[in-house]
Amino acid sequence: MAVIANLDEFILEETAEGIFLTVTGDDEQTLKLRVTLDDLEEIVEVIDEVFGLEADDEAEEVDESAG
Repeated sequence: MAVIANLDEFILEETAEGIFLTVTGDDEQTLKLRVTLDDLEEIVEVIDEVFGLEADDEAEEVDESAG
C-alpha cells in the first residue's frame, strides 16, 4: 500500500481503458490508480466520514435560505 502525504492535487479522468484517479503529494510523488464507479463511491463515503462533508452541505443550504 502506497501512502502520499500532504495531498496536493488529484485528477479524475475517464479513458477508453477505464477510470483513473491520479493523486500527487506536495513532495511531487504521484500515484495513478485504475478505479471503478464502486471504488469512487466508497472513496466519497470515507471522505464524508472523515471530513464530514455532508454536514458542510447542510450548512451551505441553511446559509442560502437565510440570504
